[in-house]
Amino acid sequence: MSAANGPTVMLLTRDLGIGGAQENALALAKYLPRAGCPTVVCTFADGPLRAEVEALGVPVHVLAGRRHSVVALPLFLSEMRRRRNDLLRLVREHGVGVVQARGLGTLDFLAATLRARGRVQVWWTIENVIFMVRREHQRRNAWLFRPKLAAHRFLYRTLASRVDGVVAVSDDTETAFRSAVGYRGSNMVVVPNGVDVERYPAPVDRDALRAQLGVGPGDHVMTMVGTFKRQKGHRFLVEAATTVTRAHPELRILLVGDGELREDIGRQVEAAGLGERVRFLGTRRDVPELLAASDSFVLPSLWEGLPIALIEAMAGGLPVVATAVSGTSQVMIDRETGWIVPPGDATALADAIVEVLEDTDRAASMGAAARERVASRFGAMTQAERLVTLFRGQGRTQAEPSRRRAGAGVR
Repeated sequence: MSAANGPTVMLLTRDLGIGGAQENALALAKYLPRAGCPTVVCTFADGPLRAEVEALGVPVHVLAGRRHSVVALPLFLSEMRRRRNDLLRLVREHGVGVVQARGLGTLDFLAATLRARGRVQVWWTIENVIFMVRREHQRRNAWLFRPKLAAHRFLYRTLASRVDGVVAVSDDTETAFRSAVGYRGSNMVVVPNGVDVERYPAPVDRDALRAQLGVGPGDHVMTMVGTFKRQKGHRFLVEAATTVTRAHPELRILLVGDGELREDIGRQVEAAGLGERVRFLGTRRDVPELLAASDSFVLPSLWEGLPIALIEAMAGGLPVVATAVSGTSQVMIDRETGWIVPPGDATALADAIVEVLEDTDRAASMGAAARERVASRFGAMTQAERLVTLFRGQGRTQAEPSRRRAGAGVR
């Protein structure tokens, strides 16, 4: 695809912290310009990925985040008006032709108001099967949960037909969106997330890094990358490891990330007597190197959209054990590129981990097949080219129906 003549794209993302959605925004900031669309990133909270985006030569603008709830309606509306004016200023300043709103929640609706027929396209990206406001988001005003949920359903259903298109990152994510908001429109497309395959597998002194991590030469290192929150299912991994390590003391688990449940999982690890076998590494920017020093990868999520951490591990050639949640089956082929087990089932998770440990030849062949699959179907360049194909069309009137997907099919 030509590296010029495409519309300028504004990637509108919630924040530039560490996480799968943010990593994908970073990858698109690199590859959308290569695919033909100059790019600018706009976010509502700064973070460590800002420097990496700017190092690509992509402008970054940090706007003030939300401070006021809809409970304080006049302040909320005034704040939304200011943010809209800020966004319109950036659209004019950079000659933006496409705004891609990426999982913004309430701010998705603000982004929809930027659409100007024939001048500015607006595309929503739905990145998770559970994307609506949740009860835990309304702890201060619990009474507001049901009215807010109903309002979000109405606004998503009404505005989805008025934006140029709704991009779902997996088939399950599209189904979840349609079901949650009752949407029947034809302007939905499935464009799977991709990763920067140029970073995997990372060149690394494997033995030296493992020594730094306190891992012995005979240990099997299984890594998990994910924020410590209920969605990621850490507690089921700890339960599974409690069983597995009785017969396989060589198992070492590296937990990469941070979050609200970090201390809870730490207490669970200590109570299970796994303190020497589970290591908490915190937030890291050397994930490609950590994966290169690992022997396998695990993702015990309870729900997802299309997990970037899973695709990264597969790109690194690691055998993977993952749960049968949204997107996983679209990326993996059970028993060919890894093991897929039911979510929330610590016994099934333990059984699959044992297979990884005991059948190393098969695990290695699965890892090789996983890398080949990601390189051919889930690279960030492939994702960028599919998006540019959509953006170069005439918005929603030219968007392919999602059941046929945008670009090449995905098994």
